[in-house]
Amino acid sequence: MMTMTLIMFSPIFVHLIGYRIPMFEHLGLTKDTLAPWYAWMFMIFVIVTYVIYTFKVIPFVYKMQNELSLYKLVGLLAIVGGILEEVVFRRWLMDLLMGHGYGFVIQIIISGVAFGLAHIVWGFFGRDKQFLIGSFLSTTFLGFALGILYLISDRNIGPCIISHSLINVVIEPWLLLSAISKTWKTNKKQTTGHNTRS
Repeated sequence: MMTMTLIMFSPIFVHLIGYRIPMFEHLGLTKDTLAPWYAWMFMIFVIVTYVIYTFKVIPFVYKMQNELSLYKLVGLLAIVGGILEEVVFRRWLMDLLMGHGYGFVIQIIISGVAFGLAHIVWGFFGRDKQFLIGSFLSTTFLGFALGILYLISDRNIGPCIISHSLINVVIEPWLLLSAISKTWKTNKKQTTGHNTRS
C-alpha cells in the first residue's frame, strides 16, 4: 500500500517542485475558483451516502473507526490517491471525452466504469471473486456520483478531490485489511446469521 501511495504521489511531487503538469493546475480550491454552493451540498451527500453504505455492507470497516493504529496513517496517505484519481478520472478523462464530442451521460458512464475497473485490485488483494465484483460495482457507482459532482461543479475538480479524499480517510485502510484477511465476509455472516452477498 505504501509503494502504491508513493507511486501515486510522484506526479504530484514533481508538480510541487516546479515541473508544471497542466492536469494539476487550478484544482479549484482557491477562494476565487470555488464551485457553486449546491455542488458542495451534493459533495456532502456523496460522502455520507458512500460511507454509510460501506459501513452497512462491511461492518468491519465501521467497527474499526475507533481503532487507533498505524492503519489510520494509511488512510491519510490515501488522500494522495484521492487527488490523483480525481485529476485522472474526472478532469482528464471526462474533459477528453467532451473534447471528442461525447455528451454528459457518456462522460459519466465511461469515467465511472474506468474508475470501477481501477479498483478491482481490492478483490485481488484477498483473492476473492465476490469482493472483487462488489468493489467494482460500488466504486463504479461512486465514480458515477463523482462524475455528476464534477459536472454540477462546472468542471471544478475541488469538490471531487475533497469528497474522494475524505472517503479514503474514513474507509480505505480498513477496506484493504478486510480484503486481505477476508474479515468482511466473516463479519457479514456474524451480523446477519447467514451467508449473504455483499
